[in-house]
Amino acid sequence: MTATSGSRFARNRPKALELFARRGFAQVSLRELARHLELTAGSLYSHCASKEELLLEFIEEHYLALLSLFDRRQLRGCPRAALQRVVEGLLALYESNPLHFQLATRDAGCLTDEQRQCVERLRRQLGQKLDALLGAAGYASPGQACQPTLELFEHLPLWLARYPQDREQRCATLLRSLTAALAPAG
Repeated sequence: MTATSGSRFARNRPKALELFARRGFAQVSLRELARHLELTAGSLYSHCASKEELLLEFIEEHYLALLSLFDRRQLRGCPRAALQRVVEGLLALYESNPLHFQLATRDAGCLTDEQRQCVERLRRQLGQKLDALLGAAGYASPGQACQPTLELFEHLPLWLARYPQDREQRCATLLRSLTAALAPAG
């Protein structure tokens, strides 16, 4: 991204996120995107090479934010308490960035093969960190918390937002859902 923080593109970038989330990435034309960002279609290319590049940036931001939940400071102390903090952080992240969750779960398939590989590398890192934490917390043997657990981790905040639960209830539901299918290690 070559845009400076003060450019019209940078200021209006959240509008692109909102448009992709509301309409669906595939339903947004380049002209519509440019118009929504208050740019001409030609000038949009000076800020990003393609719509897919912009989508990739949003999805990468999402996965980097998810990976940041596993920061060493979050993981200090008792592993079960660390897992609780990660789950609380996941819900807080969803509350502050619901559109990123929506794009990542719905529109990642619109990326090019090379871009999808980049996202898959981030997802693998996320899965490894989740697996290690669940193992340390005694919910699974190393390597047992596999793809379905990662899918739950990624999707549950989006699903739980549909139900009338307070934050504490959502946190408990998410934690139970993540760990229910895992046999206790040991």
